[in-house]
Amino acid sequence: MADPKFSISEITTFHQTFEQDLETYREAGIEGIGIWEFKLGEGRDADALARLRDSGLKATTIIPGTLSIWPVPFPGPTDPEERTEGLCAAIRRFAPFEPEVILCLTGDPGDGVDAAEKRRVAVNGLRRAARVAADHGLTLGLEPLHREVYGTWSIIGDIPGTIDLLDEIGEPNVKLLFDVYHLWDTDDVLEHTVRHGDRIVPSVHVCDWRDPTRNDFDRVLPGDGIIDLPAIFGALDAAGVVGWFDLEIFSDDGSFSDLDFEDSLWKQDPLEVVRRGKAGFERAWAARKAPG
Repeated sequence: MADPKFSISEITTFHQTFEQDLETYREAGIEGIGIWEFKLGEGRDADALARLRDSGLKATTIIPGTLSIWPVPFPGPTDPEERTEGLCAAIRRFAPFEPEVILCLTGDPGDGVDAAEKRRVAVNGLRRAARVAADHGLTLGLEPLHREVYGTWSIIGDIPGTIDLLDEIGEPNVKLLFDVYHLWDTDDVLEHTVRHGDRIVPSVHVCDWRDPTRNDFDRVLPGDGIIDLPAIFGALDAAGVVGWFDLEIFSDDGSFSDLDFEDSLWKQDPLEVVRRGKAGFERAWAARKAPG
């Protein structure tokens, strides 16, 4: 089995620029970068692509500005058609970056829309986005979200539910994007991971779960929380999902809510945070254990 490669999702170093992220990650010996569209701004894609290539970093998971078919609690349009167009535009924009995967969500319009309609609109929009991605040789990663912390962001929250939706979408370039934060405490997660390994994108989001979690944006570095990462990594390894592991940290300092955590990782030295995150991942990977 090949060794995993490590990447940093740019939200982890939230207050840095794209250029600073490239410099920090390279200095820390990181191999890849998960690019967030908001960090690029407008009209500078050619420069950003040139800088990415010069850095030697690989684009791993792309996070579009409009990433879901139904709305999520971020600024943006509410109409599913407009949102689908925005996702398709992001796919076209990032095609030259040759990412491993472009992340997408279902979103959720809330209680005013019945479940069948929520599903129909999500499936149609994601199918359309998948065909645009296929035109560029790209993969979409559909991410289920934690059913309690992000219960209003998505209509899927576990591996079986996501696989069912992927089957309905029916496009081979749409796979499940595994995020340990969202899936670690779902029922039979290790069994489902092994069973559906061929449907999981080999670009996995990693972090750890603070106990107690203080709000929706309060993650910690691998090894600093309560997730049994060695068990999850063992299941991913057994399933053959060994490619990129992308550190994704939200750590609120008042940027996302009125809660300003004194120990926010976003307030700490980005290089040190990245190095600690990499070290924590490597320890958990080395301790991985095969599923029982």
